[in-house]
Amino acid sequence: MHDDQLHEQFTRWAQPLRAARPPALPVLRRHARRRTARKAALSGLAVMGAVAAIALSGFPWAGQAPSEAVTARGVPAYAVVLEHSSGGQAASVLDMVTGRVPGRVATPIARSDFEWVAAAADDRTFVLADQSQALVTRFYLLHLAASGKPGQLTRLDVPPLRAAQIYGMALTPDASKLAVAWQNNPTGPVSGHIGVTTLATGATHTWTSASGGADTVSWAGDRTLAFEWQDTARDARSGVRLLDTAAGGTSPLASRLLIPASTRTSTLSSPGDPLITQDGSSLFASMAAGVSGNETAIVRFSARTGKLQAVLIQPAQSGQSQWYCGVLWTDPSGRRLLTQCVTTQASIEGNRYTRIHLHQLIPASPVGFANTFAW
Repeated sequence: MHDDQLHEQFTRWAQPLRAARPPALPVLRRHARRRTARKAALSGLAVMGAVAAIALSGFPWAGQAPSEAVTARGVPAYAVVLEHSSGGQAASVLDMVTGRVPGRVATPIARSDFEWVAAAADDRTFVLADQSQALVTRFYLLHLAASGKPGQLTRLDVPPLRAAQIYGMALTPDASKLAVAWQNNPTGPVSGHIGVTTLATGATHTWTSASGGADTVSWAGDRTLAFEWQDTARDARSGVRLLDTAAGGTSPLASRLLIPASTRTSTLSSPGDPLITQDGSSLFASMAAGVSGNETAIVRFSARTGKLQAVLIQPAQSGQSQWYCGVLWTDPSGRRLLTQCVTTQASIEGNRYTRIHLHQLIPASPVGFANTFAW
């Protein structure tokens, strides 16, 4: 990519954020730890590396079996990965078990970019958010054949976003509803929004607040939406929240505060990046560790009580890595999950931890809150 193209692309990425009120310092530190602005390479196989771990006390963590270079079995095969390192950002369909690439998905508009992708539970259905040069974001349905070959994109009846930055997007397990969290970029104060669209009808309900913003949304069933809330007026309202999308209302703060942002242990703090299980029993999150907060642990909370139940991945250096650190995939109950933290990938069943070697390392986001994959 040429220098002028890079400048143009980063200018477009930054434009929706210029009017935003800066978040609180703890929020800045948490996101500086979790996300970097580095470009990520998507081609080729990566060599797995060992990550130093720090022992934790007070909560159980997964017991580690001897390291094994194995491929995960019994999991959905296909993931869609966004090619953020290219101009006119396309997407690739990857078979995460075999390493095969069944196909690529071109953007529907010339020089537009896929900014977000979300997956249903059937291993075949995905939604992509595509942003044009005019900063209009539209949403497209993608179906994969049994072979993983991508079909044609279908424009969804989801309200387009104009001059807005998406901070989270999730498809219900049955692909019936799409949730999008975004902030607008008006000439006046920035407001945060969560929109839920029923894809069969196009009916959309929106929750809006001028005192904060939501990110990292995920679904339990087709009714409960988990998200991280960053409040710019009252820090006590920040944290992981659960929204009953069937209850109506117009404010995201009508949701339940499940895990306050102030939650901490003697070694962990700043819970974020929530992922709720399909059955609504568990919620996975990342937490900061280390003197400067640049280490990441992956933990499990009860999605019913908000109680910290286990440390699944002990703190590992992640602050300056180009690779993702978090949950890659989980079964409906959260009993089994796959994780990646920098170059270490693992399968966790209950409290048993086994190193695995998928055929692809997932990159970290190169631009703040944009995501890079859906599985």
